[in-house]
Formats: sequence, C-alpha cells, structure tokens
Amino acid sequence: MFIDSEKRLKQLSDEAKKNTEDLEEAKKNSRFTQVSPKGWERVRELLKDSQGISALKLYSFLA
Repeated sequence: MFIDSEKRLKQLSDEAKKNTEDLEEAKKNSRFTQVSPKGWERVRELLKDSQGISALKLYSFLA
C-alpha cells in the first residue's frame, strides 16, 4: 500500500510540473490570437469582393 502512495505522489508531482510548464508556455504567446479553420474560411470569403476587404480590416481588428 505504501508503494502505491509513493507512485501516486510522484504522479501528482509530475502533473503539477506539467501544468506549470503549460501555463508558462501559454504566457509566452499571450499576445497572439489563434484563428480557427472556420475563421480562416470567413477571411477567404471576405477577400473575394471589394466590400469584403473593408470588412476584413474590421474583422481582423476585432480578432
């Protein structure tokens, strides 16, 4: 039983370390916005006509 608790403590420690690393990695790119595939599809639609280009400027500003 003691062996299992040691394994569990190690597992919890590893998970905590991974979570900390993930948070630090997320902070590195905090000023970037990810665009979903649906968002890229919308960008391509807006580029097709002249009015869409104006809308694209607003769309990218809001993103």
